[in-house]
Amino acid sequence: MVTLHLAQLTFTHAQPSYTALDCIPAMQRRRLSPLAKLALNSALGALNGSKADYIVWVSKYGDESKTLNILKDVLSEQTPSPTQFSTSVHNAISGLYSILCQDDTPSTSLSCSWTESLIEAYALLKSMTDIKRVLVVAYDEPLPNIYAEAVDFPAYAMATVVTLEQPNLQITAWTHIDEADGPTFAHFWQDADQLISAFGWNKC
Repeated sequence: MVTLHLAQLTFTHAQPSYTALDCIPAMQRRRLSPLAKLALNSALGALNGSKADYIVWVSKYGDESKTLNILKDVLSEQTPSPTQFSTSVHNAISGLYSILCQDDTPSTSLSCSWTESLIEAYALLKSMTDIKRVLVVAYDEPLPNIYAEAVDFPAYAMATVVTLEQPNLQITAWTHIDEADGPTFAHFWQDADQLISAFGWNKC
């Protein structure tokens, strides 16, 4: 059983603009993909001007629409855009955050579920004496329709600061959720009347 304290949890769907990104120069902000804007906004919102000792970035699919465009270029014998390639890799958004926000906090980029990202944060907090606060940022958008396994859900981002003191969440099991599990957790966390979840999340 894993016990954690979650603070400043933010959950956001795609929007026309994000106030948390005002700290990024407009020219650089305009170049960000919709998913990058969503993820960075959620990260900055959860931090709210504070710092973390480590950041865990998690996305099941990443910026897959960019990867699909690269594959289409290859199939049509066109030279893929170097910029498109460099911003399509799974850790691209974490790199953009580090550069644009001038934040050299160590980070990890994972392709996994929300629960697994919390377990990663827990492992860091338990094993590293200099890590007391871990920012976890989850973000995803549905796969393009060309993929047979595409699941329809709205693009979202969620972030929280995780510590070990005064736990308010227990993870008692891990249950696979076919759809994006971030929105499922957000609904559970924001429902004051729901203390126990069928997916192994218990409030404490």
